[in-house]
Amino acid sequence: MKSGYLIVKTYERMYREYLELRKEMNFLLPTDKTIYCVPWKEKKTQEYDKQYRGVSRDPLFPWDDYDEKSFRGSGLVVEPIDNELKAHFVIGRLAESKDDDDDLTDLIESYDDAVEAFNLLKVPVEREIIWIRDMESDSPEKAEYPLLGYDPAYFGGDWFSAISDCMCFPVWHGTDTEGIHFKEFNENLNKYALFDTLDIAKAFLEHYLSFDWTEHVGEFRLIEVRLVKSA
Repeated sequence: MKSGYLIVKTYERMYREYLELRKEMNFLLPTDKTIYCVPWKEKKTQEYDKQYRGVSRDPLFPWDDYDEKSFRGSGLVVEPIDNELKAHFVIGRLAESKDDDDDLTDLIESYDDAVEAFNLLKVPVEREIIWIRDMESDSPEKAEYPLLGYDPAYFGGDWFSAISDCMCFPVWHGTDTEGIHFKEFNENLNKYALFDTLDIAKAFLEHYLSFDWTEHVGEFRLIEVRLVKSA
C-alpha cells in the first residue's frame, strides 16, 4: 500500500502529552522561551499559528485478544487506553487480513474501515482521520480531501517525521536550542506545520540530513497529508 488512512491524535492532545513528556524527560530545550513550534508551558495551543498535523501523531495500532491477555499491564508495550480499545481491535482485525509489510499494519486501506474504527472511539475523542500518499512511489491514487501539506517522514514503522522531531515535538534527536538551524524552513511551514510544496519539502529534508545529529537510519519519503474527518 502506498496510500491509505491513519487515525492519529489531534494536535491539542499531542501538545498536552508532549508537555508532560518534556517535564518527565528533561529534554535539552529552552525553559524561558519558545523555539520554532515546540510547545512551551507558558503558552496555550491557540497561541501557536502553526500546529503540526502530519503523520507522526501516534496512529491507532493493531490489538487483539492475544495482546490483551499477554501484554495488558506488562509494561512491555504501549497499551490502548480504555476509550480507544474497540477501535484498536478493528485495526487488529484489518491487520490480520493484510499481506503487506509489518511496518504498515496501522495503515487502513478503505474509507469505510477507517470510519468504522473512528466511530468506536469513546469520549473524549481526541483523534482525527487523515489520508496519506507516498509521493515518491508510482501510485496514481488521488483523493479529494482537503490538503494539509507535505511531510518528509517514514512511510510506516513509527512514522518518524523530520519536521516534527526538529521543529514541533523534539523527542528522539532534539533540535538546536538557539532556534537558528531551521529558522528559514520554520517560517515556510503552513498553519498545519507542513510544507505547501514538494520542492520546499525536499529542500528542507536535504538541509535536515546535512547535520550529523539528525535521523539517518530509515528511509524518508515525501508524504502527502489530507484531512478526512476531525474529532
